[in-house]
Amino acid sequence: KDRTLLTSFIKINDNEADVVPWFVLNCHLQAGKQGQRRVRQMLEGTKAIITMAKKLKVKEPETAVAAIVCGDFNGGSECGAVRLLEDGFIDSEFLEDGESVTSKRKDIPMVFPLKDVVTAIERDPPPTLVVPELISQMVQEGGNGYDNPILTESVVERLTKIYHARATCEMNGEKLMSATDVEKWLVLINGKLGRGDEYREAAKQMGWKPPPNAEEMSYDEIKKLVTLPSEAFLSLQGFLTVYQKELEGGKFWGINHDLTILGEPLDDCGVFNARFDRIYCTSNVQPIAVVDFEATKPCPNAEEPSDHLPVAACFTMK
Repeated sequence: KDRTLLTSFIKINDNEADVVPWFVLNCHLQAGKQGQRRVRQMLEGTKAIITMAKKLKVKEPETAVAAIVCGDFNGGSECGAVRLLEDGFIDSEFLEDGESVTSKRKDIPMVFPLKDVVTAIERDPPPTLVVPELISQMVQEGGNGYDNPILTESVVERLTKIYHARATCEMNGEKLMSATDVEKWLVLINGKLGRGDEYREAAKQMGWKPPPNAEEMSYDEIKKLVTLPSEAFLSLQGFLTVYQKELEGGKFWGINHDLTILGEPLDDCGVFNARFDRIYCTSNVQPIAVVDFEATKPCPNAEEPSDHLPVAACFTMK
């Protein structure tokens, strides 16, 4: 499914004839102002659990399924995908970032809402996202990062310096990045060519267009067709547009990563904390241990290789 992965496990009880399937839905929901898509991703994922449970002959799976849903929700308790699991439904009155995420009521296929596992212990759940505070440096004053954000002059200046340092061509007095320049930039920030939204937006800015039948194709199918036009150039405005699109997608830390890799890091303005990574379980699964991970300085760092801290728990059947 869209940014979710469903895996089934078979637990053999003392009586080997008594086979109990467990289901784990791992997710990395879409970032940015994409509340409607995140709700759809989670709804599709939970429906897939019930579909697979029926295939494995689980009786009345809507009530009896043993399932865990975990991963990066790219949103906190105000996120529609989170509310869908914790409340069991979402309707048109719910707003995320000022917008409705559904035109009608939608219910998860389970009879009961799912439980936020970290609340099994009485304490304030620790943040799982401990990163540099970036929005104040990236978004023009008055913006909140999600409602039509615009890059600050400081970031535009940094990106312009990066562009001029990497553009090797010139036409009518204007510096331009060749396809080779673009490839080198993309490999530097993403590790290899073809990865990341920067690659796809750069291709568009260089003149790549989807096929005529794109409306009949899925997003993933179209992604596989994107290529950099070999004889085209990427202008400074096109380069800036790539990062403006990243900002509109809520990819603040991705932009920060690129700026750092490209030699124009932002200033240290403190730490941003949020709990984006979560573990949920169905009503007949009992958490018996929860592991907290904590960090006091922005991640990644020498102790934490990722910008997200792990979430972990142990379970048993009720």
